[in-house]
Amino acid sequence: MSYVRGDESPAGDAIDTIQAEWRRLRPDLDLAAIGVVGRVLRSAARIVHHSDEVLAAHGLTRGEFDILAVLRRSAGPRSPGELRTISLATAPSTTKRLKSLERRGLVDRSTNPADGRGALIALTAVGRDLVDEVFPLQLAAENSLLAGVKSEERVALERSLTLLLASIERS
Repeated sequence: MSYVRGDESPAGDAIDTIQAEWRRLRPDLDLAAIGVVGRVLRSAARIVHHSDEVLAAHGLTRGEFDILAVLRRSAGPRSPGELRTISLATAPSTTKRLKSLERRGLVDRSTNPADGRGALIALTAVGRDLVDEVFPLQLAAENSLLAGVKSEERVALERSLTLLLASIERS
């Protein structure tokens, strides 16, 4: 069998090949989950790689951009804990990102008046301008990845992925 790319079969994609190989070895197993989960994981990895290139061109990581975007959408400053929860990051990685963003003048840290031991993080004007510059580029990059999917298929895909995420988050 010849391959179009190193890991994709001419009849489909890499997941089809993986399922066929497992089907040959373990015909007793239900491999349907590989079809969904494998494709979601491969898609996510490629999307992240592509968007990381856009962000890197502006000196940002995905985690840093996520924090800046949360702050841009927010009506006011957020605590580091809120930023960690929204971005699904660990406390140490959130702290590292916030320190980097603060050093670069993209966010300001102030004392939380409701809790003198806590902090509030706010976007600076420079941070706001950077998000406003990068976000449209990020959207364009993501839209380019979806160019091969028709509009009505995108709606169905989004609906299906919403159901998938809800199922995962209930687990």
